[in-house]
Amino acid sequence: MIVFVDGIDGSGKTTLIRHLATALNSSGIEAVVSSPLWRYLPTIAAPEQFASWVVSNAGMGVAEALIGAMIDRLDDLRDLSVAQDRVHMVDRGPKTVYASARAHAHAHAHEGHTAFEPLREHLAASVRALTDVQPCVAIELGEGEEALHTALPRLTSSQTVTPRYLGYLQAFATEMHSSGGWPGLPTQRLDVSMSAESNCVAVIESLRLPTITNGGADVGAAVPANGPDRKA
Repeated sequence: MIVFVDGIDGSGKTTLIRHLATALNSSGIEAVVSSPLWRYLPTIAAPEQFASWVVSNAGMGVAEALIGAMIDRLDDLRDLSVAQDRVHMVDRGPKTVYASARAHAHAHAHEGHTAFEPLREHLAASVRALTDVQPCVAIELGEGEEALHTALPRLTSSQTVTPRYLGYLQAFATEMHSSGGWPGLPTQRLDVSMSAESNCVAVIESLRLPTITNGGADVGAAVPANGPDRKA
């Protein structure tokens, strides 16, 4: 099973993944945290280099690189997860990466629709190839202004939020709010202001985890693909 954790910067994705992995592993369900997206960007050798890379490249160039990296990541997940009885936790799912890419290219809005349609189609094809071989779900932390209102104090307490970065965050939150769920991925939305512990419990309950039977876990019963989003 693949669990994508979505949300803007500062929404608590990494913290939630850490809690989920700990809870699942302690219950006898093998959970692994997938490689971060930056590892699929060939010009970056460490996460600290990401900000300077963004500043030194045009918005559309950043967007194309992010989506290309996500496609490579999805392809790796497909190869790694086949025949493996594990829960793969993924920080930033297709919706987050696509929304982030559009936010980075916000200055190029006049060419946005035409330029992004092929990128979205390629990303969607990789998602479909993955869902053909593994059950996948998306967990989304917060939505729109609600997410930004909670995330900003967290970010400003640990780093400098420049006007440029703030503009990106606002565009990012808008894109996340307006795009809805990613097609084909059952989505559970969580209250970003809740504690990571509470949201962890909500996620495990929605996935009917942990249910350990004969040394295994019932990880196949996820949020219905066409069912309503759940608010935790």
